[in-house]
Amino acid sequence: MDLGFGNTNQSVGNAAANTLLRATQAQEAAITSEISKYDALLDANDSELEKLRERRLAQMKAAKVQKTKWLEAGHGRYTDFLEAGQQPDVAKAFFEAAKVSNRMVVHFHRPTTRQCDFFHAALEQLAPKHPETRFVKINVEGCDDVREGGSGVGAKYLVEKLGIVVMPTLLIVKDRKAHHQLRGFDELGGREDFTVNELAFVLGGHEALTRREEEEVEPSFM
Repeated sequence: MDLGFGNTNQSVGNAAANTLLRATQAQEAAITSEISKYDALLDANDSELEKLRERRLAQMKAAKVQKTKWLEAGHGRYTDFLEAGQQPDVAKAFFEAAKVSNRMVVHFHRPTTRQCDFFHAALEQLAPKHPETRFVKINVEGCDDVREGGSGVGAKYLVEKLGIVVMPTLLIVKDRKAHHQLRGFDELGGREDFTVNELAFVLGGHEALTRREEEEVEPSFM
């Protein structure tokens, strides 16, 4: 399909066309699903509608209770593991958090590594959009020495135990297990200018979060 970019840039044109096609297909699927729901409602009688209403109310109540539990566990924000006044043992905090949160995205970062700032900015935006996942960061600068500004006792242990060798690294924890690592920007097309939705797509592919509709479009670098 020639989009008029010329031979040199034809691959760029193809990638753009494929991205647009996937977005259109996703929108069409969503519309078809909504139409099917309305058709079912038109065919339902009063008794079925009442049961549907009761089920929906029960689902909403359960979702609200679950969200409250998540927020109480520190979800909905992008924070450091260690709060003011806590014992500075990030390893202990890490393992205790994994018992409470089924899904976590842990950013191992270093303030002197500029590339970490791109993940900081993106995770700040993702955290409130995905309360089902806890987003946290661990500063490995001067790992075990609190005076150096690191995350305290235990950070070095986590780095060695989990095999963290690249800064930045996003560790995905799922069901109390280290599930996957995103090392640098390799899975983001090697680009620092990835979008928040592109990062959400990649994280969703590793079951770190549940993608929202706008995050379902496959990035051009995939």
